[in-house]
Amino acid sequence: MNDRAHQRIGDIERSQALDRLGSYFADGYLDIDEFDTRTGAAAIARTAGEIDVLFTDLPEQQASTAVTPVQDDTEKELDLVLQRGKKLKQIDSAIWAVVMVSFFLGLFVFNVPYFWVVFILGGAASAGARFLLKVDDADEKLFEELHSKEQSEREARLRIAAQRRRELEQ
Repeated sequence: MNDRAHQRIGDIERSQALDRLGSYFADGYLDIDEFDTRTGAAAIARTAGEIDVLFTDLPEQQASTAVTPVQDDTEKELDLVLQRGKKLKQIDSAIWAVVMVSFFLGLFVFNVPYFWVVFILGGAASAGARFLLKVDDADEKLFEELHSKEQSEREARLRIAAQRRRELEQ
């Protein structure tokens, strides 16, 4: 007999379960109907066993990379474009942060006469990063489209999860 399954739970455990379900929903593991059903059950759960049942068919959140499906060449290429796009975004952010700091330091602190040259150097550095990472305009456009779509879908799921949680807490 499992003692944990029959152990009573309180608001803290129910709240933690709602948070976990919200994360699974936001990550796309649950659809809206499953999310509604499971959050409703979590809100009225009395024992740890009733909470545990809600997560039996879901993967562990920390070990989400443990199982990777077999990918075909197109999926691998898409993953490569996404990986390169993320690296490029980070590199561009660093380059242009340095450019802006250098610009303002050159203009106001050191009074350098050709302070505007840093913008040309920044553009050259960004172009060099694209060349080294082998990212062309089509790849960059695809990355931006996928990234914005992914972000908007995640935001919508999080909004629904937050709304559902507010409804259940009332």
